[in-house]
Amino acid sequence: MCGISGFNNNIVTHFNRNSLIKNFNELQIHRGPDYTGTWMNEDFTFFHHRLALIDGSSNANQPFFNENYVLCFNGEIYNFKKLKQVLSSVQFKSSSDTEVLFYYLVNFGIEKTLQDIQGMFAFSFYDIAKKELFLARDRFGIKPLYFYKNGSQFAFASESRTLAKALNLKPDSYKTIMAMNSTAEGSTTYSLFNHVENIQPGSFVKIDTQLNLSEHFYYRLANDVDVHLHNDLKKLSKKQIVDQFDNLMSKSVEEMLVSDFPMGAFVSGGIDSSIITALAKEKISDFSLFTADINGKHSEYEDTKALANHLKLPLFKTDFKPEDFLSYWVQATEYNAAPKVYFTNGIPISRVASLARQHEVKAVICGEGSDELFLGYSKLMAQRYKKALLFPHDLIKKLYKIYPALNNYLFPSNDSNLDAFNIRFANGFKSEMLYEAGNEVYSFISNKERKYYVDSFEMAQKHLHALFHRNDRMGMISSIEVRFPFLHEEVVKFAVNLPLEYKTRWTTKLHNKKHPFITDKWIVREISKKHLPKNLVSKKKNGLPIEGLNGLKFDKSFFKNGYLAEIMHLNNAALEHIIKNENPYFIGKLASVEIFGLLYDYQLSNEEIQSKINQFITLKK
Repeated sequence: MCGISGFNNNIVTHFNRNSLIKNFNELQIHRGPDYTGTWMNEDFTFFHHRLALIDGSSNANQPFFNENYVLCFNGEIYNFKKLKQVLSSVQFKSSSDTEVLFYYLVNFGIEKTLQDIQGMFAFSFYDIAKKELFLARDRFGIKPLYFYKNGSQFAFASESRTLAKALNLKPDSYKTIMAMNSTAEGSTTYSLFNHVENIQPGSFVKIDTQLNLSEHFYYRLANDVDVHLHNDLKKLSKKQIVDQFDNLMSKSVEEMLVSDFPMGAFVSGGIDSSIITALAKEKISDFSLFTADINGKHSEYEDTKALANHLKLPLFKTDFKPEDFLSYWVQATEYNAAPKVYFTNGIPISRVASLARQHEVKAVICGEGSDELFLGYSKLMAQRYKKALLFPHDLIKKLYKIYPALNNYLFPSNDSNLDAFNIRFANGFKSEMLYEAGNEVYSFISNKERKYYVDSFEMAQKHLHALFHRNDRMGMISSIEVRFPFLHEEVVKFAVNLPLEYKTRWTTKLHNKKHPFITDKWIVREISKKHLPKNLVSKKKNGLPIEGLNGLKFDKSFFKNGYLAEIMHLNNAALEHIIKNENPYFIGKLASVEIFGLLYDYQLSNEEIQSKINQFITLKK
């Protein structure tokens, strides 16, 4: 994991060059503290902050360049040793994946390279003679990459925070307010800052000499949906399916353990992080586990301890107390570059990352992706009961339809629900469009089952992206790279074609009170039986729960003369009304937006905002 950035030299007509270079050199150093490199000519300036994981020597430092090309690369290419064999004529000076990527791009071009490489990555590749720049991002959008374009000004960076602070960009107030609907962290297209956009997952952007941008997709998840593979999997026995998945996961974990420095794992006590940790232990013995003990009723520390004892691995924990949320809220918001409304549990994750760094670990594996690909979310499983449970309600609605006018008042259609529309609108109707696309690509699945395939298809392209954002920003505060074995290209292809019966199954046991007779992530639990004790195999999903925004009490003075009061024209009476009458969770969301606005619009210091929090926000008793 590293930080990459750069700008075209036209931008210096609007900004002081020395200040720009200083800003770009400093703002992403948390992403790569091991080495900072710069390359420049009369057209472009490129920066690289290195977190050395493969070949820590200076031969692997970046930017990587020769007389014709310049590469700045962030991520890991897991099949780089295989690709290296194709480049038999190259005299390599390092053992890094960076150098392999560089020469693969030089020899085969951007399109073939992106088809052949496997891993998580974001990179810039510059053709010096043609003055063409390529910005590329991995298939699933694990590694971040943003660009800024305003007229003749162009810049890019691993984080929108870097561009906002380096170029003194203010957030767009409308998009910031709409971020209460969790749009910013999960967006694959835009940021909260005007003219700052995402490179989309599975795509690359070409920037020519006139700064014309063209976007090209080399991969979409729909490409992996294959009726023939689905039918082939249906023909296999249960044992064959389980063995195949076990082998795929074992291979994925092994590839993602590649490192010349100590590795670790983020563990929560859940089955996903537990199984990848157990598989990792079979490959390497020098391995540490890191967790957050959420003090109080949400603690799962005993489960993580049981895992560590079973695997005979060292476990390190950081205690996360309710007041810690208030202490680290501002820092998390700054690096998130968006209000913390979607995954407030990113704050304890940032503390686990800090703990790992204290123990000189630079990279960890993590269980993200399993729930989206193998249907691990309780709300999806509960859908199977929904029709039966809603029978009395539906019967009453049918009776009232005898009187249409009264029915419309009592049971208004979602079609006329402005709140629901605003959420869809704020999210750019992404979920709706993904469901449409999913229904088309899974047209070969029966109507009865198709919904579950499409749910997974949608979550893997929306919800999962928000998790990537959380893990990247919170991990990189402490220079920790997070790797995801469930998201190996071969595992994903297997998952999106796997018959539903291997993801969820009816059971006579009370598996989970939210869906008592349905086993979620069946195949994940099945391979876990080979590697984990029974109590961890049957563990229900909790998702690192914290009280977060629900556990806070606000004084109206926190908002007085602040960001929201200004842009929404809220006087003291309005603020008083909000505090007394609105849902406390929504007030917490408003506070998250307020903190973001104070940071990036008012540009107050972290210390100044923390002082306001200490004065006017307390924990509920």
